[in-house]
Amino acid sequence: MKILIYDIETLKEYFLIKVYNPELKCFYKFGINRWEDNFDSFLKFIEQHKDYYFVGFNSLRFDSQVTEWVIRNYEKWIDEDKLTITRKIHQKAQDVIDDANFEVWAEYKEEWLSFKQIDLFTIWHYNNENRRTSLKALEFAMDMENIEEMPIPHDAENLTIEDIGLIDDYCENDVMATYQFYLITIGETDLKLYKGENKIADRIAMKEDFGLNCMNWDDVKIGAEWNKLDYMALSGKGERDLKPKQVKRFFGKKFKQFFPKTVKFQTDGLKKFIKELGETYALNEKQEFKYVFNDELVATIAKGGIHSNEKGRFIKPTAEEVYYQIDIGSQYPNAIRKYKVEPDHLPGWNSLIVSKIDRRLKHKKLGQETKDPKYNSLQKMGKLALNGGSYGRLNTQGDWQEYPFGMLQVTIGGQLEILMVVEALLLKGFRVISLNTDGFDVVIPRSRDQEFRDLLTMYEKIIGNDVLGNFEYTEFKWIAQTSVNDYLALKTDGKTKEKGDFEIDKELNKNKSMRIVPIALKEYYVNGTPIEKTIKEHKNIYDFCLRQKASKNFHYEGVSANGKTVYNKLIRYYLSNKGEKLLKIKNPSCMTNAPDVAQVHAGDWLATVCNKLPKTTVPQECDIDYSFYILKVQEIIDKIKLEGRRAAKQQPKNQLTLF
Repeated sequence: MKILIYDIETLKEYFLIKVYNPELKCFYKFGINRWEDNFDSFLKFIEQHKDYYFVGFNSLRFDSQVTEWVIRNYEKWIDEDKLTITRKIHQKAQDVIDDANFEVWAEYKEEWLSFKQIDLFTIWHYNNENRRTSLKALEFAMDMENIEEMPIPHDAENLTIEDIGLIDDYCENDVMATYQFYLITIGETDLKLYKGENKIADRIAMKEDFGLNCMNWDDVKIGAEWNKLDYMALSGKGERDLKPKQVKRFFGKKFKQFFPKTVKFQTDGLKKFIKELGETYALNEKQEFKYVFNDELVATIAKGGIHSNEKGRFIKPTAEEVYYQIDIGSQYPNAIRKYKVEPDHLPGWNSLIVSKIDRRLKHKKLGQETKDPKYNSLQKMGKLALNGGSYGRLNTQGDWQEYPFGMLQVTIGGQLEILMVVEALLLKGFRVISLNTDGFDVVIPRSRDQEFRDLLTMYEKIIGNDVLGNFEYTEFKWIAQTSVNDYLALKTDGKTKEKGDFEIDKELNKNKSMRIVPIALKEYYVNGTPIEKTIKEHKNIYDFCLRQKASKNFHYEGVSANGKTVYNKLIRYYLSNKGEKLLKIKNPSCMTNAPDVAQVHAGDWLATVCNKLPKTTVPQECDIDYSFYILKVQEIIDKIKLEGRRAAKQQPKNQLTLF
């Protein structure tokens, strides 16, 4: 596939298009300002590169819309002054932004555009409110040397040649950031989470095998649209006939309507709890129910899932014990299959899901046998079709598969199954120390390992997980945790599992500030390395950096003996011995009750802002205040030790007497 990377800038006095050709390693510049107008060269350029995909970030909703509008109107402006043209384009850009903010449909559909697009923003689902991420935030996540904001206001007038140069450099940096993100998108990266995972190849495979023109769709949409395509083939219905005329919702119905018939409890306490839960009405709001198994295990049940409520602790089994984390494989697709969940308006939908399960397993097997990456792409897309593309859409308003009643069947059923299994384990004297939506953790006598496995095998058959949804065993040497979703565990194969506060490698849309902290925690717990040694000898300056991003209501300022510095929206910085106090300042237009001034790090901590930070920078030469990072690591270690000591004083009582 041939690609070009591009970005545009739409200032009142400068319209700029920058294009990078990775194959030739060269830039192309097309623009209109008071001194030049070479947009006609861009028209010739896209004609010469019809076979290329133009890769951008949020390009479908912004860059391509503005550029397409210019392409279609450029000939009308033949007698216009250059700055008149740039002002027209600037105003159009503002209109496009406003339309997007108010969720107005884009003016030009993708198939109408004059040049082919790959939009990384939509592919990664960053247009979703819960995942929304800016290119600047990605530049921080990717350790870019330069993450500066636009140096010139978009409405600035009387631009100079020097201003034009600054804008050119800024745009070029964003183009290279987009290119680096594209390389991650195709798996050409050292980032652990993304290495070897090619999202573009996945989309090409789906188009070739199933005809889905899905290049710029996010993973979940691909799954949902694939389901739609297959269901229309199965049912003979057209797309307009798929949406429900009336949605069957869960609220106003008693929870017992969602209980699976396979679930039965043995103890009076849990029977009473389940009966009371069953008689409770499901509401269209947050609802939580707690059940205390013993001093060590308290379960919280909600409509979306179940979890226990443990705090800080370090657990290491003795030589005579084994620690297992038990996960339920393919939990949601299997629940849809075995509960026979099916939207009322989509007869045959359940059989479609079952066939997709079989097809995915077939693709997975073919991938293992043939090593053909196409089958790996298809099995990944199959997994998405079963999870986000089917289960995830049951509670999505306006979706053709919308069926909230079925969503609650899946989640409540799964939780009750876990409760039933946990109860059985406790009654047999096994120690269950944690539970979550898709499984539970146990510490058991090694001598009873086969008995434990036999019991779970029996329950796999009882709940219908013997064919699909088997219990998967991971053995841990130990676990250090601050909550059910924040932990570091060492597996018996020497690998670690990291969650939450302990994650070293985070998804790009998450804030990886102070990455040195989980690095030091891992070194401390896995290798016994003193935290001071890890932190003071660490070689990557970016792992000490933090990120702050201001909304439109605030900005950041740095204050020192040398005066005040006003910063843009996103700042990168590290704590230093000689720096400035970092302040969050409320803008005059802000109508909230927030304080006018708030210090980012309370106390005497000082910071050095470094939005420009060369990769060759040596941390030991940066006057880093190591005590700050040591303190952050020590706080987590102390929390684990303190809560662990408290828990040790409260030994679990006899499990059988607590129900």
